[in-house]
Amino acid sequence: MTAYFSAGLAAATNSPFITACLLLLALFAARRWRIRNPLVHFLIQFLVFSIFTIVMLAANVVPYRTGAATGSEFTRLFVGSLEIIWWLAAASLTVGALRAFLVLGGKPSESKLVQDLLAGLIYLAAAVAIVAYVFDLPVKGLLATSGALAIIIGLVLQSSLGDVFSGIVLNLERPYHVGDWIILDDTVQGTVIETTWRATHILTASLDVAIVPNSVVAKSKMVNCSSPRKTHGASMRIRLEASMQPAAGCTMLREVLLGTDHVLRAPEPSVTIKELSADMIEFELYYFVADVGAVDAAQNELFNRIYQASIAAGIKFAPRLGALASVVAMDDGDAATPERLVAGISLFSTLKLEEKAALAAKMTRKEYAPGEVIVRAGTVLQSLNIVSYGVLVATEEEDGKKLERLRLTPGIYFGESGLLAGAPMIGEITALTRATVYEISKDALLPLLEARPAMAEELSELLASRQLARRTVLDQLHHTERPAEGLATHLASRIRQIFSLH
Repeated sequence: MTAYFSAGLAAATNSPFITACLLLLALFAARRWRIRNPLVHFLIQFLVFSIFTIVMLAANVVPYRTGAATGSEFTRLFVGSLEIIWWLAAASLTVGALRAFLVLGGKPSESKLVQDLLAGLIYLAAAVAIVAYVFDLPVKGLLATSGALAIIIGLVLQSSLGDVFSGIVLNLERPYHVGDWIILDDTVQGTVIETTWRATHILTASLDVAIVPNSVVAKSKMVNCSSPRKTHGASMRIRLEASMQPAAGCTMLREVLLGTDHVLRAPEPSVTIKELSADMIEFELYYFVADVGAVDAAQNELFNRIYQASIAAGIKFAPRLGALASVVAMDDGDAATPERLVAGISLFSTLKLEEKAALAAKMTRKEYAPGEVIVRAGTVLQSLNIVSYGVLVATEEEDGKKLERLRLTPGIYFGESGLLAGAPMIGEITALTRATVYEISKDALLPLLEARPAMAEELSELLASRQLARRTVLDQLHHTERPAEGLATHLASRIRQIFSLH
């Protein structure tokens, strides 16, 4: 085996030109068809470079030894070319090892700029070695000349070099990472998608890419919304008319915060009174969301729930500054609550005022203590329930554990599928705080359906849209999905059957 290897090596060294050409072709082919796996690519480079080095040493060509090669001019030129290529291949192999094994912070996309910097230094060292060993020139004079040239180039490219060095500093300090949401001087904000030598690329909320020079980023006031954790705090201000006690307003808004799905329970949200006058009370709601991208969704949900809660409580929003304020005093007590609740229910949007008043007069009020179970899973409710005060929690059992699905705040209703279609609840509803719920029973709704036969179709269409949008609270129609065009008809038939309508 050794004899065959020696014979092959001798044959290769007897034709160094052909062997070198084949090895160089393999080296460039490995670079041209680079495998996406850096480790595999490095191993191929290492194998080719090792064979190349063995062939050169066997031909008595030592690239790291000074002194000109002997022989004809063509031979010296050829040997010098091989030595230059060897040094460049060595630099390329070192850079390949750097990219394969040196992954800074476990995030190669973020260390790309630093890796490029190190790669540049490696190639610069290879160039100096070529000058010293291949051309046998004094390096000190070259470094002095290149230093003067570098000063001239630095003056010409001062702005671009400022961006480059700022990028290096940013990559070393790491004030942000790829994927973080940052805000620059309250003007540019978005997700960092890439940091290059010259600029930082930021994907804004409008799905545009803002390319900010690194020197500008380094000088800007930066807020990293994803560090040290992605939990993000937000606030909003609500102005209500001064027709209620400030403490009651704080309680109502705090219950809205507790019942909002996008708002985190911990850290606990808070409500603060910021201003009080004869015309209005201004509240500031401060809350936390899972990440900065959920701020808009949380804000929209809060506005919707605050609107529903204010209607249920009979509270009006204060006019804007400068507008004519007209405060309407509320009656003491809770006498008008049923009418306000009925007015805010979409199922009864087609009723006349007198019909809504008649229905409200038959509503039953129930009080629940914190932790009290209001509806158990599997129950077919015979009444429509509207939350008037407090917060309810809807849970569903899965794998032996109770999972919270959503929270119900004032103005939210549940049980319409049981009342109108006989569907059971698939979850449980419990009072989180002290709560007040008004019920509309089947007997209270029956006179309206008998007086208005077309109301069955109206209710079925509203209930169908609610079912198809999956906005019902833990109830379903026998776990069966029906096509959109047939669901309303099916519900209308169920309503007539349950209420014995013809």
